[in-house]
Amino acid sequence: MKRILFITLIGIFLSCSGETSQTEIDIFDGRYDSLIFSQESFEKIGFKFKKEYDVSELPDAENAYYGFWGESSFERLSYELRFYPSNQIAKLSGSFYADEASGEDAVIKKSDATWKEGIKDRSGVEFYGSIMPIYLDYVILGNMIVLCPSEKSTAVKDVWDPIENCRKMLSKLPEIKSK
Repeated sequence: MKRILFITLIGIFLSCSGETSQTEIDIFDGRYDSLIFSQESFEKIGFKFKKEYDVSELPDAENAYYGFWGESSFERLSYELRFYPSNQIAKLSGSFYADEASGEDAVIKKSDATWKEGIKDRSGVEFYGSIMPIYLDYVILGNMIVLCPSEKSTAVKDVWDPIENCRKMLSKLPEIKSK
């Protein structure tokens, strides 16, 4: 009995010690689903807006933007931000279009895309000339869908994981940091 109590106390001590940083918080665990983000949220973290897309054919979307973010100009990656009235509407109305625009099998030909706006911004060219998708995944956080980039780079470390790229940017948002 004493041995079990001792092992339990050691386990509790070990789990309580250690630092927790902002990046260790799982911003995709659902506790931020009720937040409402806007273009202003991203302006506060230095997001560079390059284009605003016409969302008249993107069901229920309020705005969509293409732009860049990085902690330094050397680390900037491109992102697509799509804003909806709520998290539920983003999930219900936007998931199909985000699935289509992301992943290794993303639709990057205008003739095949359901939502054609911004299609040229969703593809890049590999070193050997083939066209490939830029966004290999997406996240839904609060009232928005963010298409997450992946980049194979020897110059910039740790940019190949699209979810981590989004997590790094989104964890800087003032609405996340203040909660």
